[in-house]
Amino acid sequence: MIFLRNGAVFLSLAFSVMLRAQEIKYIDLTSITQRTELRHRPASPSNCDKAGKHCVGGGYGGVGVGDGAPDRRDPHALGVYLRRVTPTDLDPTQPFEAEFRVLNTGLANIDLPVSPHLSDLQPTDESVAFAYFSLALVVRVEGPQRGTPSIGLVELYGSADHEGSILVLKPGEWITVRANVKLRSWPSELVATDFRGEFWLRRNTFYPHPGGGSTQTENLYPNATPTPGISVHLLHPAASEDRKQ
Repeated sequence: MIFLRNGAVFLSLAFSVMLRAQEIKYIDLTSITQRTELRHRPASPSNCDKAGKHCVGGGYGGVGVGDGAPDRRDPHALGVYLRRVTPTDLDPTQPFEAEFRVLNTGLANIDLPVSPHLSDLQPTDESVAFAYFSLALVVRVEGPQRGTPSIGLVELYGSADHEGSILVLKPGEWITVRANVKLRSWPSELVATDFRGEFWLRRNTFYPHPGGGSTQTENLYPNATPTPGISVHLLHPAASEDRKQ
């Protein structure tokens, strides 16, 4: 009887999650130019001696990243499904269209940034530091590679101070994001391979300074659910031009 009761409770919970399984937002970035520049005060005038040395002034910038690791006991989890890539025979030097499904695969709500424009989140006072979240939707080229991994990505942003820029994603719910993506690097051997979806979820703080700014970034680690890839064929640019003719 205890086994049957526990089984009934499990089925009830599973059924309730299935009822909530739905798309709650569709974001199309293919025709949007994202605004991501952040403002800062002008740099102070440089003060150099006649020999052009010992200069004082000018701007600067920097990024600091805090790393960690996921906790398997954490009820927060995401799966990023790469639903579609167009075309599947592509020149890696050119942008391609990708469609992502970002699904809450865990047991707890997740706050997701959903604004395409980082610039819109910055306070009016350009001298004030501000915090924001970012979600990178990543296309990763599968297979053994030397050096830098082959990836392309698009980012979304959100701030607690801007209503509508952060979405609460409940278990079983998902958003769809369509975007133009370009690989930052690619394998030296252009062959048939798989593209797979991944994500980076981060908390950031931008500190403006005269002439620039610095950003402190903290990686957040909801558990990542493995998702299937999409088969593509990377063409040499010459072969890609031949196909167009």
